[in-house]
Amino acid sequence: MSRYIVGVDLGGTNIKTAIVTDGREVVAKESRSTDAAAGPDAVMELMAASVTELTAQNNIAMSDVMAVGLGAPGPMNWQTGIVYSPPNLPGWNNVPLADEMKRRLGVPCYVDNDANVACYGEYWMGAGQGAESIVVFTLGTGVGGGIVVFNQLLRGKDGTAAELGHIKVQRDGRLCGCGARGCLEAYASVTGMTRTAREGWEAADTALKDMADGNPEVVTGKMIHEAAVAGDAYAKDVFKETAIWLGLGAASMVNALNPERIVLCGGMINAGDMLFDTVRETVRENAFDVPADRCEILPAGLGGDSGVLGCAGCALARFQEEHA
Repeated sequence: MSRYIVGVDLGGTNIKTAIVTDGREVVAKESRSTDAAAGPDAVMELMAASVTELTAQNNIAMSDVMAVGLGAPGPMNWQTGIVYSPPNLPGWNNVPLADEMKRRLGVPCYVDNDANVACYGEYWMGAGQGAESIVVFTLGTGVGGGIVVFNQLLRGKDGTAAELGHIKVQRDGRLCGCGARGCLEAYASVTGMTRTAREGWEAADTALKDMADGNPEVVTGKMIHEAAVAGDAYAKDVFKETAIWLGLGAASMVNALNPERIVLCGGMINAGDMLFDTVRETVRENAFDVPADRCEILPAGLGGDSGVLGCAGCALARFQEEHA
């Protein structure tokens, strides 16, 4: 009989839960509101309820659940399962999430960083499946990342490895949200793209001005994409500039790690060839020929489920390591 692993991806807005077999079959999924303002105890009760209710609905006894994997925003300690003080979860100060969930559910529980589980999800079941080494860039308001090297998720000694958005790409460059200057995130994220649009706003002849009612502060990534698709030259330049910066970050990963695949996740990948053609060209121009030719640059294969499925995959891997 198949054994089951449950993944629970904790976000500031939603809790996603999935049941997966040890043979990578997705049995069931659900999503519910986090209600983050209620505090950690209430949120953990919701997380536990999502597991017990989804397993019961699918006639699965908790005794048949091998482990539960929990994805949570950092900072955290993945080894102890303690979540320190994530910005989107008020009141979460040194919360022993792994221990608390094990007490509630009665099965082994493992905690990992949300960006790392998304990377592992793509490696385990998505666009990275079948590869030994992949790099994942998650593109949104910021730039997140994850790395798998020879089938092992790279976490780092302190659990802070693969902060790919904070690769330095420009000396004394734009101020990043982390407090440093010149980070990739300040250029290659959606926030970076809108910032690029604002920098050339005054001199630009662009439909974006009408779309934003003349206010550069309300320009969105969606507006830039729509204007670029419609042929707006300025919007196309802004989008390409963003993709070039991302390509430079990807080229650095190709040279540093020699991965088989680089996977791009997040809303920006909906731009398709407009994004990927420029990223691939930039990598070819800036990385060593042999690893650049080997490395495929692909869109995510799991969409919004890479995190929750990655939670299950990470839990399975850690359970098997402990019980080898």
